[in-house]
Amino acid sequence: METKGLNPRSIALRMKIHHTNLYRVAAGKRPLTSTFAVNFEHHTNISSVWLTTGEGDMIKANVEIFSDEEIRFFYKIKKDAKLYELVKLLTKVKKDSYELLKGSILKFIK
Repeated sequence: METKGLNPRSIALRMKIHHTNLYRVAAGKRPLTSTFAVNFEHHTNISSVWLTTGEGDMIKANVEIFSDEEIRFFYKIKKDAKLYELVKLLTKVKKDSYELLKGSILKFIK
């Protein structure tokens, strides 16, 4: 499980989880969730897709890794079903409508 000079305890510390949770997931005693896999990928560069499906390359090479702030943002969206639904809808908006949509949203915030 060592990668990039990290051991399981230091990976768990970086992931902000207890090291026993990491061991339990690795041993198959706890389910591997997509959230856990993405968090693990962020700190180890081991592909969350490979972890969850077995497909693709195990090691992510030359890719931008999400910042901690971005991961917290994604967690916030995922936890709130209505916000998640809104974000999914936003992904279907055409790029030429972004500014109009942004203006409308800013009116709601003020």
